[in-house]
Amino acid sequence: MARLSSLSIRNFRSIEAPTRVMFPLNTGVALFGENNTGKSNIVKALNLVLGPSWPSNYDPEDHEFFNRDRNREIVISAQFDAADPLGGRYTELTWRFDPTTGEPSYLGWPHPYGRPGGGFVSGDDRDTCVCIALEAERNLKYQLSYGSKYTLLSKLMHKFHKLLNERDDTRDELEALFAEIKTKFSEIPEFAEFTAHLKTHLGDFIGSMTHHLEVDFEAYNPTNFFHALRLSAQEDGAARTLDEMGTGEEQILAMSFAYAYANAFHGGIVLVVEEPEAHLHPLAQQWLARKLAIMCQSGLQMLITTHSPHFIDLMALEGLTLVYKAGSATRIRQLTPTLFAQKCIELGAPPERVNPANILPFYRASATPQVLEGLFAKLVILVEGPTEALSLPVYLDRCGFDHSKNGVAIVPVHGKGSLGKWKRLFAAFGIPVFLVFDNDAHEDQAATKRLDALASMGVAPEQAIALAEATDWIVGDQFALFGSDFETVLRATFEEYSLLEAEARAQGMDAKPFVARWVAERLPLGEADPRSGPFREIISRLQSLLASLAGVPAA
Repeated sequence: MARLSSLSIRNFRSIEAPTRVMFPLNTGVALFGENNTGKSNIVKALNLVLGPSWPSNYDPEDHEFFNRDRNREIVISAQFDAADPLGGRYTELTWRFDPTTGEPSYLGWPHPYGRPGGGFVSGDDRDTCVCIALEAERNLKYQLSYGSKYTLLSKLMHKFHKLLNERDDTRDELEALFAEIKTKFSEIPEFAEFTAHLKTHLGDFIGSMTHHLEVDFEAYNPTNFFHALRLSAQEDGAARTLDEMGTGEEQILAMSFAYAYANAFHGGIVLVVEEPEAHLHPLAQQWLARKLAIMCQSGLQMLITTHSPHFIDLMALEGLTLVYKAGSATRIRQLTPTLFAQKCIELGAPPERVNPANILPFYRASATPQVLEGLFAKLVILVEGPTEALSLPVYLDRCGFDHSKNGVAIVPVHGKGSLGKWKRLFAAFGIPVFLVFDNDAHEDQAATKRLDALASMGVAPEQAIALAEATDWIVGDQFALFGSDFETVLRATFEEYSLLEAEARAQGMDAKPFVARWVAERLPLGEADPRSGPFREIISRLQSLLASLAGVPAA
């Protein structure tokens, strides 16, 4: 069975420039990013070149050309592992639409006989690596039916039928068993009478026709024993139909079916699941994400689109694919551990502490769903802990900036020492970062953690040292520094702050983060109040960063 190594797309839907998605060995591909960036268009391209419908005569509609320009040539190519080629001979399969001729072509490369140009790809060739897509609306009933020869169930039973034809004894035994089943049906008088009348009257009606037609009931399709089989489910010993299943159960059944198929026939499937988190509660999402990772490690090739951090595994970094828009065009960004390590060094990490061999476990160890949610944002504000994470959104909102509406994630990293670390991850994926921290020297007497955070932002060492000693509230282009510490600066700025803290504690609030949020909700922050100036300056810097993106993540 062939192994897909990459997918290349040009001038298809929102994808203009040649775009290649890599499919690493034993690792699933997860397409993530904002809405409407083109994730589904990548899925459609893969489904066109390897999906159930034969693409040789496919005539793309206007909207399937980039910018609806039918003068553009659409090219979609699937590349295969040279050691595991399609049909045992093709390392590339290309669907191309030539605007000059108005004709599509569908060829394998190189030509199997050494001739120039590609070779004809047969159905058997294609069956060595097919795409099975579970789209966002789900199509389980179709895939587990005999609705066409391209469904997952039809493909499976076709393979079983071919294997059965190699076992004459087993086939003879099955024919006898199925004949007995049919005989048993005839023991029902009404069934036998109906069958006899049907044959007699049909014979009378078509007696004058050239071709004589006969009918009979059968207990199996004689061209394929396995078409008599249907997948059934049971709960507490009682049979259940697919209509009785919840959508979450349906998609898990479909994925299990594809996984069993791939294992039984040593691969041959690229399973595509759009939004596997759909219809599942958070704990079920976590469980499913782990199961999918195990499936991929066992050899199943999988591509998912997701908006859930539960399906982002930093140990599978090579499969994580950020999909974003540059203007109106879809772009992607993938990393390898080596490229990620290089980026960390470029962003101020000490080279002696960066090792591609252990960088992924280092990051995964402290990756929380909250941190990983930042990968779905336009811009990330990194804060030290829950106090800032709970109160900063309130201050920004009260000053006129809704962070969630603007696609900005506020992410607590649980300590100064993690600010630079996570800044480097987001920057490696091209997601801009704004840091919010203070100079509280607790557990950072030597200012090592603060200097690392500033180094990750590109701040020169001399300036970083001065900033690490500041006691004032400083707002820069990419960071806000709350002097000595967050609460001390706010108490000094707002004389009401201490009184409101006391009121919060008098009402039974002891935890610092909840007190900070309660106070933030009640502080006077009138537009004319100069004391709110630093918060408004932060908003101005955030707006400038968002405007500068123009849809293009900074590399």
